[in-house]
Amino acid sequence: MRLLAWLTIIYLVVLVLALAVSLITIFIYLWRIGSALAEVKSGLIQARENTASLAGHLDFINGGLIGVSDGLQSVDGHLAGVDESLHAVAEHHGVSESA
Repeated sequence: MRLLAWLTIIYLVVLVLALAVSLITIFIYLWRIGSALAEVKSGLIQARENTASLAGHLDFINGGLIGVSDGLQSVDGHLAGVDESLHAVAEHHGVSESA
């Protein structure tokens, strides 16, 4: 009976030690993950601060690009008209299109 009691106590000690080691290991990994996430948060805050001043500039650039787009659409319309005119002139002179 005494042997069974000692084996039970030894088993209990080993079980508690294994559980303690597992929990300590989990805690260490969670601590590392928390530290990494804190660094990520810090980097994202810094990126937000660094790019905050770009909002006004981007609106200005976007407005300029809209103007360029309107101008290019106008040029496209004029070039289409020139193409039609040149095609009419070529037909009048009997010149066919060549690739």
